[in-house]
Amino acid sequence: MKNLIYIILLAGITLVSCDDIITEKPIDFLVPGSFPANEQDALAATTAAYTRLHNSIISFYYGFTPSDIAFQGQHNMRPISWFLDLNDNNGDATALWQSNYQGIALANTVIEYVPNVPMNDQNLKERLIAEAKFLRAFYYFELVRVYGEVPILTEVISNTDELIGITRNSVEEVYALIEQDLIEALSILPSEYDAEEKGRATKWSATALLAKVHLTQGEWLEANTRAEEVIASGMFGLVADYNSLWSQNAEYVLMPDKNGVLVNENVFDIQFEQDERNDYKQSWVGSRDTEIVGATNAVGGGWENMLPTTTYLNMFEDGDLRKEISYITELDGNVLESPRTPGAGPITGKYLNIDGDAPKTNNGSQNTYVIRYSDVLLMRAEAENELNGPTNAYPFINLVRERAGLSPLFGLDQTSFRLALRKERATELGFEGHRKYDLLRWGVFVETVRSASDPHLAVPASNIQNHHILLPVPAREREISEGSLSQNPGY
Repeated sequence: MKNLIYIILLAGITLVSCDDIITEKPIDFLVPGSFPANEQDALAATTAAYTRLHNSIISFYYGFTPSDIAFQGQHNMRPISWFLDLNDNNGDATALWQSNYQGIALANTVIEYVPNVPMNDQNLKERLIAEAKFLRAFYYFELVRVYGEVPILTEVISNTDELIGITRNSVEEVYALIEQDLIEALSILPSEYDAEEKGRATKWSATALLAKVHLTQGEWLEANTRAEEVIASGMFGLVADYNSLWSQNAEYVLMPDKNGVLVNENVFDIQFEQDERNDYKQSWVGSRDTEIVGATNAVGGGWENMLPTTTYLNMFEDGDLRKEISYITELDGNVLESPRTPGAGPITGKYLNIDGDAPKTNNGSQNTYVIRYSDVLLMRAEAENELNGPTNAYPFINLVRERAGLSPLFGLDQTSFRLALRKERATELGFEGHRKYDLLRWGVFVETVRSASDPHLAVPASNIQNHHILLPVPAREREISEGSLSQNPGY
């Protein structure tokens, strides 16, 4: 949170064309109070609020490493995944906190200042404010799932003195703000955008996120209702070929479903642009195999921060078409082996990004899915099962399984359906930043890691403690508050 006071300045020196929510360039310095002053400034401020999404690699990593599907290679035993010396000075825990509060500060700038900006297009003004509310909700959702209680800041912070004495709001209060922001946003946001503005929050991305927020709290009826609204919109579908989703060339391209109808499976994603906003995913999930030509800079090469477990491999049923892209054992005839983590080798193939020229180092531009339509279907299946048992849940999970080449489920009781659903979420959404959050909301994260059979999870399994369901509140933030920010138990 120490950087909050600088974020207004960042928004003030950032100008972004309305037809590109990624590319930005500095302009003359503008101080708070004079910015945003016009429609162009309002657009720039709103676009700036999206930029914290590009810092999401730690959140992405934290979303499934470690879990039953992923482990961290031994070259870099990060405390948040190995549970070794995890304390309030941890860099990852600090980065997650600060990045999301920076995003909140940028969103607050729009929400507080844009209403008073003179604009001819009032619909645009309302839309920009709604986008900012969606983003504020998104960032708070990241925070509350990772830290539990966090301070609610809904106004622009102009001086660190304003942070002295702040306290953490309850989890219930944070979720209430998230829900309020999303409900207000979805009532205004458009259902879709023109091609040049893809990547902005829509009515349906807000509705789908709201469904996930309710699901996380065990509010099954509300989650079911919101997921049903997305499904009933007719805006989305499952593409026939699961493996075609993982391509830079597939971004915002309608693809055929099983009936040949062109559909969109992307509900919300984070945009990246080569040489502008670069992603880190390929490097983080890639292999250190020395036989890969180009090593970490090549397609398939990387740092082994997120490797698939054998448990994940064994979750795929015979004939599951998703395994081909999800669990890669060799590249160009070379069986992948790690020189740094004995026994490791396979990687996920979802971020190989082999289209066109191979990305150099971290200079990739493959967008990151945040919510796909299959996620919405599985959310609806889960909520239906928890409400009424599996009878009305089968159609939604079986659509996902059918696309994967698997036979439909039937004849299950509520408990066995619940277990089947949990497996299906892993095989459908694996390595997309969901698994740990799923295990946490199901209340089984610690026991899942403790009981892990994969040898690469032996150290995390022996080190994990119950308090590790939350990260520590960063020491620096507690210093800024002069001790008023409490710490999570165990740290």
